[in-house]
Amino acid sequence: MAAIYQTAYPRIKSDITEDELGDVYTPTPEDQKFALRHCKRTSASFLGLLIQLKITQRLGRFVNLGEIPKVIITHIKNQCRSRVTLKDLQTYYTSGAKDRHVKLIRRHLNIKAYDATKTSELAQIWALEAATTKEALPDIINVTLEYLVKERYELPAFSVLERICQAARAEVNTRYYDQLCGFLESESRQCINDILRSSTGLNGFGWSTLKNEPKRPTPRNIHAYIQYLEWLTSLQTLLPTDLGLPPVKHQQFINEAKALDYAELMKLKLNKRLALVIVLIRHQYAQTLDNAADIFIKMLLKMDRSAQKLLEKYLADHQKQTDHLISVLSGTVKVYLDKPDSVAAFDPILGKNSDQLMQMCEQYMAFAGNNYLPFMVRLYKKQRSTLFRTIEILNLASATEDKDLLNAFQFILTHKKRRTEFLSIQSDPNDPSSRNVINIRWIRESWWKLVTGKSTKSAQVSEVNKTCFELCVFERIAEELSTGDLFIPYSETFDDYREQMITWEEYEAQLPTYCEEVGLVAGDTEFTTTLKKSMETSCRKADSQFPEDELVRIENGNLIIGKPKPDQPLPEVEEIGALLRDRLDKINLLDVIINVEKWLNLNKHFGPLSGFESRISDPELRFVLTVFCYGTNIGPTETVRSVQGVSRKQVAWLNLKRTTEARLDKAIAKINSEYKKYRLIECWGSGSSVSADGKLWDLYEDNLLSEYHIRYGSYGGIAYYHVSDTYIALFSRFIPCGVYEAIYILDGLLNDESDFNPDTVHGDTQAQSTPVFGLAYLLGIKLMPRIRNIKDLSFYKPDRSMVLKHIQSLFKEPIKWDLIEKHYADMMRTAMSVKAGKITASTILRRFGTKNRKNKLYFAFRELGRVVRTMFLLEYITDVDLRKTIQAATCKSEEFNEFARWLFFANGGKIPANLRHEQSKIVKYNHLLANFAILYNVNAMTEVFNQLKSEGYNITRDIMAEFSPYHTEHLGRLGSFELDLTKQVKPMTFELLVD
Repeated sequence: MAAIYQTAYPRIKSDITEDELGDVYTPTPEDQKFALRHCKRTSASFLGLLIQLKITQRLGRFVNLGEIPKVIITHIKNQCRSRVTLKDLQTYYTSGAKDRHVKLIRRHLNIKAYDATKTSELAQIWALEAATTKEALPDIINVTLEYLVKERYELPAFSVLERICQAARAEVNTRYYDQLCGFLESESRQCINDILRSSTGLNGFGWSTLKNEPKRPTPRNIHAYIQYLEWLTSLQTLLPTDLGLPPVKHQQFINEAKALDYAELMKLKLNKRLALVIVLIRHQYAQTLDNAADIFIKMLLKMDRSAQKLLEKYLADHQKQTDHLISVLSGTVKVYLDKPDSVAAFDPILGKNSDQLMQMCEQYMAFAGNNYLPFMVRLYKKQRSTLFRTIEILNLASATEDKDLLNAFQFILTHKKRRTEFLSIQSDPNDPSSRNVINIRWIRESWWKLVTGKSTKSAQVSEVNKTCFELCVFERIAEELSTGDLFIPYSETFDDYREQMITWEEYEAQLPTYCEEVGLVAGDTEFTTTLKKSMETSCRKADSQFPEDELVRIENGNLIIGKPKPDQPLPEVEEIGALLRDRLDKINLLDVIINVEKWLNLNKHFGPLSGFESRISDPELRFVLTVFCYGTNIGPTETVRSVQGVSRKQVAWLNLKRTTEARLDKAIAKINSEYKKYRLIECWGSGSSVSADGKLWDLYEDNLLSEYHIRYGSYGGIAYYHVSDTYIALFSRFIPCGVYEAIYILDGLLNDESDFNPDTVHGDTQAQSTPVFGLAYLLGIKLMPRIRNIKDLSFYKPDRSMVLKHIQSLFKEPIKWDLIEKHYADMMRTAMSVKAGKITASTILRRFGTKNRKNKLYFAFRELGRVVRTMFLLEYITDVDLRKTIQAATCKSEEFNEFARWLFFANGGKIPANLRHEQSKIVKYNHLLANFAILYNVNAMTEVFNQLKSEGYNITRDIMAEFSPYHTEHLGRLGSFELDLTKQVKPMTFELLVD
């Protein structure tokens, strides 16, 4: 069931302000003229008519007198100077005059009465239409409400509307269940029945197996997982290409299926049971394809790293041999410089060991230039069968017209079982003049000699080294999967992203509106011309301002930026800080959660996944326990020991049955929107910017997401946060260690559902990538990352002919404006697709890595990014305040990371879950708990600052700006807690007494 506050259904607020009374419930002169035409001013009918009119204008329906707050009645009574008593009004509301006035008001407002038969039928039609693409009951109610208002119908009671929408959703979902079951033929139905025969199914493949996730990629685990993928592939082939489900329904059915154990699944009606199995098969197949691709890529990366280590060991072990070769070379050169009469003069140096020396030289040259690839070949032999098996089942396809790599894979697959060192690539191996059956010109220089035995690419090649060529092909496949040049049909992450774009027709229709919204100029030539002028202006402005900044200088062509002197804290800060810490009441984390839950009623976001389950008797209790349990990492068992009077089932049940990442995000967004109402946060920032940063979280090694991170020196995954300049975290995501963090930097702003709506993002040094700058610009987002090693970044000129007085030496090559203009439409379509939610920014940026050489769109975004980044860098080097702002923003991210980890204290801070979606949920639980604590702290700080101000202390905005809501001294994490959900909590204190 839906709570009325979750919908747009109009209702009278319980706490009506004076402004709302004046704006909404004050009768206008026209209202009073209307009432006077039908009643005397002094009569109870006059006041009753006005009250009915104003309430109906606000609610769209008529209500009983008892439902109207007395404050509204008193306000309207005072506005029309009526002396009618409440008793007179009660008499009016039971009289026939009241019913006659209802008809008059309907005619006056041009609304039609809600008919229980005809209007209900229309409402059912509208609800069915909404339920086709929406799942959440509040969303269906809201769409139905829009239709009723648009068609000028009086609104029915909320319970009536809710019943209609519930019935519509049930009917639509039943249709989808029947539709999915209709795809099953005898063979596919038998396969699903086999899955449902028991929890483990036939031959170990059942409902429990279907929800498998990969473990750490050891040879045994990889073999088992590929078997699982082969099983899923056999099931997938029995299903249609398109299941015909809207995205919302598809995700809803997946969530339901994941939450059900075998016993619960078997209790469902047959059509729903089969439908959920079908949807989960398709979902798991897509996920497993992605996981198999990740395993494939990680295997090659691991081989790459191991080969580099072996090379380092080899060079260290053969240092004496290298020294000997150098001494031989030195002696040989000395003899040569003496101009010997014959080669016999070299005999004392080269001696009888010339063949051995030659062999040593060849061994050394094989690894010259840090060429570790020969070591990869040795490692490859152990992984060969797994790599072949994985790529065979992934069914790769090319995103471009270039099929050379796929042809090469088919070639090595055809000859996989041949026992030979070399493979002929000619159509007729016995005819030297015959043509090659595959093109191998894509092979890079580092691999060329190993594969072909030739020193130059101009040489004629008729055969390849079988082992080296296989490994070369696999390495290139891994690279092109990462860049999107190859894709995996039916997968999610590695599918063809172009299929997710808006159509060209939608692009043409929406372009003018989109450009107006984000502040861009529409049209390829106009866009390029305007951007070039802006860049020229930025260059000249920076050149004129450059001498004014004493901290920035150019030495020997290198840009050097000095650190500004730190701002001295105000003398009162230490005193006020001590008073603040002393007056923050001691409270344990469980009570913090209870307080915020009492304020915001967040448990309402965690109703049944299906919408049809029965209500639980203690939703508030379970929500509080779940946030505490998983947000602190204490776990269900320890939670039961710490909190009196609760069971382990109460703690774990909500997480297993009703919690999804999307629901956690909605709860986080609700907290953030309430947080924005506090006046205190205005001292810390405007809320228009965020900083993005990642933090390593420890994981057990037995899962795919866990990876050894060189920078952090341990196994784990990265929790990536977007933290507002007002200190609260708006968005979080859990990502693998090996992923380039910057590709996720834009997702947080685009997915934020709170009232903040930031348009500027600061990031760590990884955010300096030019494609990220380019896409951010087209999305209307200002990217302002922290800059390190600025001397290594290139500045680009708008025009080759531009000459600048002070900063000319910073610039390199000019911008290729023709490239930007040529691909303007493709870039804009990409950005509009991201903005429309068709595809994520991270999906696009993942394809735009530095190794991308085929995708022309990558080069266009890179060129646009060079323009935008250069303009940012010019502002960065000439604006010391901007540099301070960026530094302060990134520091807030680091402080939030520490605060969140302080709350995640149990189990050594290591995430115990091995399932990927459970790991992501735990990170979001901790994010939710951190925001609980931040909201509580800012409320407590507001109260303390107000107290101090009323006591005469000099509390100013500058002083309050020196503090953050990351206080932990008053928060208790450990001990035995008594859970009391009946206690009353003080209302939230949004206002400050400080001007």
